[in-house]
Amino acid sequence: MPCLPIDYDALAAVSSTHDPSKPIYMLNLWKYRPSAVYASEHAALAGQPCTGREAMDRYITALRPLLPQGVGRIFRSVPIASVIAPKGEEWDLVAINRYPTLEGFREMLESREYRERALPHREAGLEECRLVMLDKME
Repeated sequence: MPCLPIDYDALAAVSSTHDPSKPIYMLNLWKYRPSAVYASEHAALAGQPCTGREAMDRYITALRPLLPQGVGRIFRSVPIASVIAPKGEEWDLVAINRYPTLEGFREMLESREYRERALPHREAGLEECRLVMLDKME
């Protein structure tokens, strides 16, 4: 399955079931493209040809100034084996990040700056991905 676009409707709907002032945790599963593929409308951001991983490094650089204050990395790793998974499903990076509030996360993803400066690198760099919102269980 290809890297799907952000589901902004699902993001808006979760605010009715989750307190937008509470923290959220985001599970990221990334599979890099061998070579980044920038859309023609983002040619100005593409720069020199690069790998998907390098495009994701550009994404992280563009994302940093847009992150809400207090964001933290809980966990980041390279998978070593899939014990229970569909055959052939492989990820290059797995990470869990904590956002202080759902509202801050939404504002970041819905901002013009994110869509224009960061998102094009993510779309160019990832062959496949998942982004799953989590609520910490006490």
